[in-house]
Amino acid sequence: MAIKKMNKKKFIIIFLSTILVLLFLGFYDYSSYSRKIGDTRFYLVETMAISKDGKPLVGLYYKPTSESGFIGEKTPGFPKKIYWNNKFLIAKNYDGNHPEITSYIIINLDSVDSSNGELNGVKRFTLKSDYYTFLHQINVSEQTMSQTDNNLAWWKHFIP
Repeated sequence: MAIKKMNKKKFIIIFLSTILVLLFLGFYDYSSYSRKIGDTRFYLVETMAISKDGKPLVGLYYKPTSESGFIGEKTPGFPKKIYWNNKFLIAKNYDGNHPEITSYIIINLDSVDSSNGELNGVKRFTLKSDYYTFLHQINVSEQTMSQTDNNLAWWKHFIP
């Protein structure tokens, strides 16, 4: 009987410890300043820039490094909408203050040098018509791609 009580106490302690660890990990994700984009090696990362509303803006970066945080692509503006599939990553960027898209960035994921994050296959467009013409040329449709916005907190995707 004493052994069963001891096993029950151990089980309760292990169970509560596991719950605490999971809560901590959930809080870490909630408070994180970065979010991975799907199964790519790209991340949305909070920058030091602030919008006119006082909210931090996020940038598009390639893989974290232990030396300098993240390395990334220097694209004009800040990602507002991101699309990706196994071949391309697309960022529709804005200036951080006005909702209008100011540039369209298309990154060929096969062109990324995984050792240093250097990107060779990057196309930048400022005209919407040029962007859609190029998508048609490479036979890519936004509707068939995964997509996300620029929110870092995972829970914002589930709250209307």
